[in-house]
Amino acid sequence: MAAGPFTILDVAQEKLGAAINLDTDAFALVLCTNAQAIDETFVGASGQGLYADLTAEVVGTGYVAGGEVMTGVSWSTTGGVTTFAADPSLWATATFTAKFALIIDTTVAGDPIVGFADLELTDPAGRTAAATDFTISWPSDVFTLAKAP
Repeated sequence: MAAGPFTILDVAQEKLGAAINLDTDAFALVLCTNAQAIDETFVGASGQGLYADLTAEVVGTGYVAGGEVMTGVSWSTTGGVTTFAADPSLWATATFTAKFALIIDTTVAGDPIVGFADLELTDPAGRTAAATDFTISWPSDVFTLAKAP
């Protein structure tokens, strides 16, 4: 299965360094089905790209609304590139299908969406777990930020 890159929402980019503090805030990983319309321009009904704007969060065994708290969240900067990393997220003995994984900032009022990854580029339905563990393991980093030249 091929997962897509992590995409930061345009509206979240405006909040980075202001409302969203990647150094100290807490984050959750929320899963949505393929019925969720999402891209980098997503703002939802609120116009702000908030958790409450999601309309197709996963429902199923092993999944709780609001997602999983992300652990091991860290930042590092090397050569002008800042990297956001996190431990894998696990839903034990899960039965559901998920298309998108979204990072939500749970510290900021309204729980803004930072960004998302398409979990399965080759299957429009997404990834399915049938009474098995559903794990999202990030590569060496979730995403990087670099100052434009």
